[in-house]
Amino acid sequence: MRIAFIGSVGLPNRYGGFESFLEQCAPAFVRAGHETLVTCDASAYPDDRSADFHGVRRLFIGIRANGAMSILHDLVAFFAVFARSTHIVVLGVSGGPFFPLFRLLCSLTGKKLLVNIDGVEWRRTKFSRSRRLILRAFDALAQLSAHVVIYDNGALLPFVLAVARRRARLIGYSGDHVMREPSIARVPGTALTICRIEPENNIQLIIDGALASSGLRRYTIIGNWNGSAYGRELRDRYRAEPRLALLDPVYDQRILAQHRESCSMYIHGHSVGGTNPSLVEILFYDCAIFCFDCDFNRETAGDSARYFTNPEELARLIDTPEAAASAAERDATRARFTRDAIAAAYLDAMRQD
Repeated sequence: MRIAFIGSVGLPNRYGGFESFLEQCAPAFVRAGHETLVTCDASAYPDDRSADFHGVRRLFIGIRANGAMSILHDLVAFFAVFARSTHIVVLGVSGGPFFPLFRLLCSLTGKKLLVNIDGVEWRRTKFSRSRRLILRAFDALAQLSAHVVIYDNGALLPFVLAVARRRARLIGYSGDHVMREPSIARVPGTALTICRIEPENNIQLIIDGALASSGLRRYTIIGNWNGSAYGRELRDRYRAEPRLALLDPVYDQRILAQHRESCSMYIHGHSVGGTNPSLVEILFYDCAIFCFDCDFNRETAGDSARYFTNPEELARLIDTPEAAASAAERDATRARFTRDAIAAAYLDAMRQD
């Protein structure tokens, strides 16, 4: 197969979930003998325009992959890879109005179109009502047009259209690729969160809960604080709080490993969408995990985490620590999120009739 992935910022990962998936799994497709091409947002790689990434071919698109321009980005990316691929995987539904065209062209030429619908983007309150309606329409067009629909969390199945469920495959993200630093000891009373700074990640709630606890010594939140007015306002509000460290995004795997190994608690506020890669990755460490209580997080972490719905409940979890999930429980959860299993599931989906 000649496989092309479009719709992401690109690789290596400098943004989020899709990019993490590509960084880990795209080379696995190459190792399995398949030519693999990934389109990249050129603005994210001003100093790195090499065409090769561990055998994966990179193709740079001079249009931003996020925001309003993502619609045009996906259109240009599709035609950039069309002649060079037998299977085109669209990550996200930003190309919504063009999906019927994508399907028609793929069907006429014997190519296969797959779409990963991501989370339920049209439910995100950071978007205006009109934009949420547009995203919902894009999601429907993507599902109706794709030969295969991929969703990353079992709790997303109700959001897969009934007519698309026979063509739908559940495939999550990998976490076994994380770097471990076993010589680093966990520091009691320290907490960590790695996320995008968005209302749907309940940043205000988890900060309030953490600061209301008496057992918290240090809470580090790593995210794109400068990416929105919401993030900048929160950072300014809590800048002087001595127990908080509000850090910009970190992509260096060794530094991330140091943060993850040393924290005694990981706090996950994600509430909208599907499987969150940061939650999957922390499952492969040994700290306690506290998650906002929603179907998506329970589907991912199961009994390997404890759950909260408000600041008071989070504060109690921090102040009344229990032993982290047993090794057997954590290992059973981890087994669902290995790189080889995720790559194999994508290849199976591409072969689906």
